[in-house]
Amino acid sequence: MGEEVLFTIAQDNNYNSVDWTTRLEGLQHRRLDRYYDKAFLDGFLDRIGQKGGTFSFNWYPHNAPGQWMAQNIDRPGTVIIEPITKETTEQELATGRYGYLVVATYLSGYSTFREIVSLARAKFPGIKIVAASVGALLPESSQLADYVVKGSQVHDLRDIIGQSRNDPLKIVTVQSDTETTVSGIIKRANYSLLLSSLGCMYGCDFCPSTAQFGNEYTSPFSAIEIKEAIIAARTKIAPETEVFTVSVAEPQGLGNIRLWREVFQACRDLPFECELVSTTSSGVLSKYSNEELTAGQLRLSTVNIGIESMIHGYDKNKGIDIKALIARLQEAGINVVVTAILGLDWHTRDNIKEEIRLLKELEASGYIVANLKMQPGTPLYHRYKKEGRLLAVPPELLSFYGFQAFTHPEFSPGFNDMLPLLYDDGREL
Repeated sequence: MGEEVLFTIAQDNNYNSVDWTTRLEGLQHRRLDRYYDKAFLDGFLDRIGQKGGTFSFNWYPHNAPGQWMAQNIDRPGTVIIEPITKETTEQELATGRYGYLVVATYLSGYSTFREIVSLARAKFPGIKIVAASVGALLPESSQLADYVVKGSQVHDLRDIIGQSRNDPLKIVTVQSDTETTVSGIIKRANYSLLLSSLGCMYGCDFCPSTAQFGNEYTSPFSAIEIKEAIIAARTKIAPETEVFTVSVAEPQGLGNIRLWREVFQACRDLPFECELVSTTSSGVLSKYSNEELTAGQLRLSTVNIGIESMIHGYDKNKGIDIKALIARLQEAGINVVVTAILGLDWHTRDNIKEEIRLLKELEASGYIVANLKMQPGTPLYHRYKKEGRLLAVPPELLSFYGFQAFTHPEFSPGFNDMLPLLYDDGREL
């Protein structure tokens, strides 16, 4: 066996879509129907299909975890950007170049991860298997793989291959392809994912970032490094575009206020217009002025604020007049998308309608409403497991849109209660 590293990703691309039908029909091909009411789901798909849809948006990141790790170790390797298959894995490992196989595993691709491990153990027993990303935090993963990497993933991987953990990190940008369909017309484009910080200071109990980092938050790069990465990404991905889009690929984008003030200032003279998209919190955004976010060639164009619940708020939003903040940002031309979660313990059928009403009163540019999902390694996952509330379902269903993978005081497990709530109440937004 060689000493190179093969970086792969196990996931289902059907889930990288805003289209409900695409997601749910993708599930039907996985032979998991014994874990849910198939007749109900078929009927639900018929119902929403009859209503018709003229818009869909899909995105395809080029193995962001693999590229992040590959560019931050001193060992040569190969990054496969498409979701891995048994055939591709066997073809690559058969070259004899690799000593390590890294599988960034999403819950939607966990069955593929199992297949890859089985193949590698049977045909390439000398290969060391490294499990990464959210799927690696399932207890089963530590039994299947030789190593599990957490947090930044890079630092643990460096330990495995014998590199110093303290070597400086390199900033990484990753191409993501998009496909938008409107009334049968398809438009394809590209943008860049930017990894500029690690972790999140809030440590929300449901969040995968908390499972990886706790509430640790670090910003290892300078403003000039971030500026240079943005310029390089545009040159590599879309050099002819007049307006280039960069998405900050972390749960608390712009969270280091001092750093990002320097970034916006340094990027005022970019040789092209750059629209920044980020997820962050109301507490972070309240510390910026509109001018700081929009005055230069780099401008915040769209921001996602995690509200989670209006009737039983999270600490990260306390003391903030969220409606006034949204109005202020929108005055500067910034689109503000609000996210909320349905299926929290305090939710009932009646107060979910109140939740939706309060969300609508924020008058945001857009809304994303999702069900509560069980992300392995989070405080919520561990608590529900200890209380005996987790369902015995495959990993693919722990975090599937519209599937309730736990017992709830008010709602039935599975799709039967949660899907209609998301679809019917969510459409009010």
